[in-house]
Amino acid sequence: MLLQFKFKNHKCFYDETILDLMATQEKRHINSTIDINGNKILPVIEIHGANASGKSSTLEALHFMFEMIRMSSRIDINKDLPTVPFAFSDNTRKENSEYEISISLNDYEYRYGFSMNKNGFEEEWLYKKKFSSSTKANQKIIFERINDKVDFGKSYEKYKKTWELFGDSTNLITNKLLVLSNVAIKEEKGILRDIYNYINKFNFRIESVFQQQVSIDLLNQNNLLYKKFQKIINEFDPCLLGIKIDELNDDAGNKSYKISGVHKNIDNNKIHTLIPLQRESDGTVKIFNIMPTILMNLEIGGLLCIDELDVKLHPLLFKKIVNMYKDKNINKNNAQLIYTAHSTFLFNSDDLRRDQLYLVEKDSFGKSRLYSLSEFRNLRVDADYEKKYLTGQFGAIPYENK
Repeated sequence: MLLQFKFKNHKCFYDETILDLMATQEKRHINSTIDINGNKILPVIEIHGANASGKSSTLEALHFMFEMIRMSSRIDINKDLPTVPFAFSDNTRKENSEYEISISLNDYEYRYGFSMNKNGFEEEWLYKKKFSSSTKANQKIIFERINDKVDFGKSYEKYKKTWELFGDSTNLITNKLLVLSNVAIKEEKGILRDIYNYINKFNFRIESVFQQQVSIDLLNQNNLLYKKFQKIINEFDPCLLGIKIDELNDDAGNKSYKISGVHKNIDNNKIHTLIPLQRESDGTVKIFNIMPTILMNLEIGGLLCIDELDVKLHPLLFKKIVNMYKDKNINKNNAQLIYTAHSTFLFNSDDLRRDQLYLVEKDSFGKSRLYSLSEFRNLRVDADYEKKYLTGQFGAIPYENK
């Protein structure tokens, strides 16, 4: 599970920024938190803020880190590394960007991160400690890296030979490769491979890049998932019996798909009317784009990030999705959801805890700041969060309304 994400010098975020999924001491909705060895972890985080404040950039920073991990073995070492430092300063382009995650895996907490610029990775680190609330565990080094020099902990020296395969013998420039990714790919078993595989379960859906092919593949490959999806979409619209996916092949053997909504026929109950998906409502199209991924995430666990989850969805359907993650009978594998939203429908103490409600505010110099309601120490748990937010008492609203 993701416990914490920390980053700095990324897009509109210059200072160190922390998104914390470890629950605070707040007792409200304690049953909806996930218990791992006595530690309480949040299954849901909601992020609010004005347009262009940095909400999406928070998710994109996490996505950027995971893409660097996933793609490290395929990076063209003859080119600069892709970087997105703080945009509103010439000096920050010369400074390193840093990314770090803490995750819980097999009763241990692993803290992994790296520091980078366009010329390479200057630092990389991975530590572990027992994940328990009852004892204070000592942190152990798995590896530490400064430029091309990598030191492995005593119990992990077996990885040294694997990493050295990427050195002089293959004439590779190792400062443009991540230790975690490249060793994990070579080693089929071991903690580095476990961490790498866990990171690959993380999934992102950004509003502007929804891909229907993802939903098609998931629904075609998993019959149980297909049935769950059909049930939910029928609850959303009783007139919509489900979604039909037909595979088409042209004369050249090229494969394509025809997606249709299945509707009741007013003239004959035994006949169903098929409506092309592009003619369905925007809400129906969005449900098709995101719901299979949500259901799969709940089935296998891991992290799912969705930008603007609330857009084009009825508030009650929006709430239903969030409640699925809070329901331990549905979320049996400790899946987590982080999303941005403009709707304040769930911005209240009846639905979410203070530590689950995050805000992003950008100052006049273009620097964004991420913070949660739990930082407001005098905020009562039964206060009207929505009213206070919309009247500017928490910040993170458009300037013209201040």
